[in-house]
Amino acid sequence: MTSSNSPLSNSDLRVVTTAFAVERQVLTPELSHLFANPLAWGNDDKQRIAAGLLLCLSLTIGQTINEIEIERLERLPATGRDRGLIDFKLICRLPDLRQVHLGICVLPFSDLDVVNEACNLLLVYKDFGLDRLCLIRQGNLMTDVDRVPMCLPKLLSADIGGHFIALKFKDLLTILTTLSVFQHKQQHQIANDTIFNYLLHSKQLIENELIKGIVMAAQVKKSH
Repeated sequence: MTSSNSPLSNSDLRVVTTAFAVERQVLTPELSHLFANPLAWGNDDKQRIAAGLLLCLSLTIGQTINEIEIERLERLPATGRDRGLIDFKLICRLPDLRQVHLGICVLPFSDLDVVNEACNLLLVYKDFGLDRLCLIRQGNLMTDVDRVPMCLPKLLSADIGGHFIALKFKDLLTILTTLSVFQHKQQHQIANDTIFNYLLHSKQLIENELIKGIVMAAQVKKSH
């Protein structure tokens, strides 16, 4: 997708801001329900969040966050020992020019058996050519550690190198709104380039705390 450094025309700006406002209004009550009811999160939510993150991160390729350059994204086959838990791979370039392959795993479920099984499977993420794993969940890390005391601390230890990011309503709403605008672009009579240029100039993706947290997780911590 190509971009332009020139600002959008008033008519294009009006159309794209309206599209984002409409989609945000539709998503807000649905997302509010999920955050208020942790048991309601399901596999469809995992797939939708992963798709939104994949799209939004793809729109930041070539940009830098905290001196980390976003180079490219790769899908992982939904087969093998990870059973499709790792949604995609983000490749970043660190300030010292090292390249890092970061696995992204969206795991919003509250079911303890599912979380425990997933964490055990994810312990071998380096076997899939990954340098680090980013685990994205709703809820609080310390609560998760208390509920899954065996495998989660090990996954997030310095030796294993997993990284936890909690889903926040505002950040996730921006991600899913962006996905919905692209999905309904014909309904809104809006072109891809117009959406992209709006996002580029508004910086709402590059400044999104969820996007920033994922990219900054590429800073591999060495164990001592």
